[in-house]
Amino acid sequence: MIKIESTPAKICLGISALLLFVYSVSFMFFATEYVTGGDTGFALIKNGLAGSESDPAYGKGGIETGFNGVLFFGIFVSTMLIMFEGAKGKWRIMLPVIAGMTTMTVCIWTYWNPDSAASDTPKYASIFATITYTAAYLLLRGEGVNDGLSDFKPGINVKDKIAMLSLIFLVGSGLFFALRMIFTPDTVIADGFPADKEWVKLLDDSEGLGAPLPTTVSVTGAMLLVYTIWAGLVLMDGPSGKWMIMHPSAIAFVAVTVTTYVGLVAGLARTTSDQNQMDILTIPLVMLLVLTSYYRLKPEGMEDGMTFMGEEVEGHTFTNALLILAIIVGLLTTINEVLLT
Repeated sequence: MIKIESTPAKICLGISALLLFVYSVSFMFFATEYVTGGDTGFALIKNGLAGSESDPAYGKGGIETGFNGVLFFGIFVSTMLIMFEGAKGKWRIMLPVIAGMTTMTVCIWTYWNPDSAASDTPKYASIFATITYTAAYLLLRGEGVNDGLSDFKPGINVKDKIAMLSLIFLVGSGLFFALRMIFTPDTVIADGFPADKEWVKLLDDSEGLGAPLPTTVSVTGAMLLVYTIWAGLVLMDGPSGKWMIMHPSAIAFVAVTVTTYVGLVAGLARTTSDQNQMDILTIPLVMLLVLTSYYRLKPEGMEDGMTFMGEEVEGHTFTNALLILAIIVGLLTTINEVLLT
């Protein structure tokens, strides 16, 4: 089942995948509980602030934490893809993830709020995950992980005009938002939550609706950087065989669209400002651009060499899996946010 031969690489990838999975599930389904330290219900992971309503991190950025969880989930999927499909040519997955995880670690340590009593676990978990993932990449060099890297010549290598424009928009907007979140998270927060607006003062921290902290925003930027680089690789390296990086992207943005709109129904989304509403509308737009790029580039070899558990599969297999994923995530989110609240 596992196509990785190196036992140390298997262990390193397995540890990375486990950490990504635990944090993704915790944030996707229990973000409010996480940022309130479990005060609002069961939390798979807690920030250690239960009963500390006066702490500057209590109840802050639950929605952004949930978004980060979905981004982690997409990277978890990409990690499992390496394990189950083999390492050959997977530098296309791993180098962007290493860049994103390294950036995330630096951001967490740089923007960590020293005035908060929140648990320091994420600071050390980020270092550990980055080291183990990077070690796996180095250990996989003997299994062809860098195949094709020396032939990479950046340029616009997509012929379909609609897909090209979609990818250019994804890369351009992705870089803009990711870099802004990474380098100036305080400005991003100030623009999204103006201190002079009355609605900002009314945000309920006990429901995880408080404005996010710089740490949370910068982590979002670091994870968006991974997806942006993946889109850039499709654009600059050509679409042939890029199913390996488009599948995790499609899965992540389908999942975040589903969870966001279930949250709207459940009344757990911020809709009080124009910026909040624009953010909600942007999510399905990104999903549509990713899916449009993927399906329009199938004639240019997007699904070349596509496998499942090492066996070649037809394109409709992924489409069916994506629909099933959307249904499962939708049901779980509905149960968690609508039926159990």
